This record gives sequence, structure tokens and C-alpha cells, in this order.
Amino acid sequence: MGTTTARSAQLRPLLPEDRDQGDPFLFAAPGDGSARYRYYVYTTGEESLDGAAFPVYGSDDLRTWAPLGSALQAGARTAHWAPCVRHVPELNRPYVMLYSRAVGLGPEGHVGHAIRRADSERPEGPFVDSGEILTPDLDFAIDPDVYRLADGRLRLAFAMDFVEDEPYGTGIVETGITDDLTAIEGERRLLARPATDWQVYDAARVMPWKTIPGVDWTTHTVRWSTVEAPVGGLVSPGGRRVYLYSGGCFYGFYAVGAVVDDGVSPQDVSDGQANFVIGPDPDRGVYAPGHCSWLRDVDGSDYLMLHARFGSPEAKRQMCLASLRWSGADLPVAVPIG
Repeated sequence: MGTTTARSAQLRPLLPEDRDQGDPFLFAAPGDGSARYRYYVYTTGEESLDGAAFPVYGSDDLRTWAPLGSALQAGARTAHWAPCVRHVPELNRPYVMLYSRAVGLGPEGHVGHAIRRADSERPEGPFVDSGEILTPDLDFAIDPDVYRLADGRLRLAFAMDFVEDEPYGTGIVETGITDDLTAIEGERRLLARPATDWQVYDAARVMPWKTIPGVDWTTHTVRWSTVEAPVGGLVSPGGRRVYLYSGGCFYGFYAVGAVVDDGVSPQDVSDGQANFVIGPDPDRGVYAPGHCSWLRDVDGSDYLMLHARFGSPEAKRQMCLASLRWSGADLPVAVPIG
């Protein structure tokens, strides 16, 4: 399967806006009548200067969306990235958001990201940080995704940096998490680190805030690569555990890849020549599709909500929808919904 098998030109912005809609997380509200909408999407949005974060949108049909303001009462003026929301009905505040927060804005917006927890009485918010930091031992952790495996275990996947050896860059891991989403349980298990040219973020990156053994930032640069935005919980028609991820540079070449996991040694099957779940199609005006979330609807249909840039590589990221299907090789394929 080549990089153009899924015709990304069919992607379209669901609610075009002159603001960023990056990292969209798609959430289906419980069917008990307590939610205003059937579906919600939470986005990273642009840097917040007013103490709020994560624009949220509501829909009853996955095609027509209404903006609902900001979901998180962030307080701090700092970068907030990539929310993930789950419904935990046993809790007094049953909507739980995991997200990452940096130490500041602008140049410090990439620094010190830690995964935190917030909760709310309603899916549209307001979510309020509940004080838990799930990754206190890491200097950079982003893009949480919570899901159950086929055996019933609740798991958390997220992205973290690897600098002990080359290739330097961001990779994805999986671990256990408590039912109330307040703490990680068990050891981290590696799912994937970058290994191919298409996953390069910056071939000569300078990161003076990060310590890398043997690197002096006054004279050195590093080749930095990125595998991020994990999506877990998928099982292929052939019974294989599958993870999605986004790789490359979110403002350059960016695409969705896949990892197949046999329970022992996960394998990245997207080598840059084949087996993209969805990739860019610049000839048709679609750039940098990625950072998807997955939803299985009540009728069994599988959807991916992702962002892309339309018309120009510099365009603001806009959320768009695709169907998730499976190839004859038992690999995931995103089929855009026009």
C-alpha cells in the first residue's frame, strides 16, 4: 500500500476557522441523556493568554459542529497540548481529562511538558486541574491516550523523549493506569522510537533546555526525529493489536503510521514508502495530516478525527474526519469522508 492509496484530497475541514484546531480528540458522550451533544471534540488550539485552554466543539452527527468555548480552566499562562477525555461514571466529577502542560509560552512552550489530570461534571467543561501529575519523573511527556485492551486492562499510551542513545527523538510508550486516572501503574513498555527518514522533525535542532550526554548546545545540533500521538485499543480483523501514531514534523512532512504488536516486540510497519494510514497529498492541497483519535460508534463504525493543513503548508490546522478501515494485508487505512 503506497502513501497515496488513501485519497487525502477528499479530506475537508469540518468547521473552518481562522484559528488552530490541532490535535483533535473525539469523544462520544454516554447515552444516558445527560450530555448536551452526542459527540465532542477537544483541540489544542492556540496559545492561551486568558487562563483558558482547549477549544471544545459539539455535534450530534459527526459532520456538523458547534463551538462551545474553552474546556479547561487552565489558570496558568502556559502551553497546554493534546487533551484526552474519558467518562468514569463512578466519580463525582465523571469526565476526566488528561493533557500536558509546559513551563511557559512561546520559546518555553516546548519545555517541561508533564501529563496532568483534570475533571468536570459535564463533557464540555469547565474542567479543573485536580492536582495529579502522572509523569513526575520525565522532563517531557505529551499526547496521552487511555483505552482498554481486549483482556480488559486499562492502559495509557503517551509520547516521551529518548536521548540516551541515537536516534535522538520522541517515541511512544504504554503503561498501566488506575481506574480513576490519577496515577500510572507498572513499568513503561516501548511501542516505537523513530527509525526512518520520514520521521525526522529537524535535521539540525538546537534544544538548550534539554541535557543530552555529549552534546554542547553552544556548538552542537542534533538530528531530532518524532513519533508521537499514540492511539491504542485497536484490534485488526486478523486479531492483531495495532497502535496508530503520527510522525515527522507537524509543520513540515507529517503523516499517520501504524505499529503492529504481537505482545512481545511491537513493529513499526510504516517505513515511509508503504503502509501509511494516511499521508499528505500536496498536489491536491492537503498537508501534514495527523494527530488522530479513534472512535468506534454504537453501530460498530470506526472513525478517525485528525487535523490537516488545507491549501498551504503554513495554513492553520483544521479538524477533519475519516473512516478507519483495514487493507487486505490486515493493516489500518484512513478513508477520508468528503
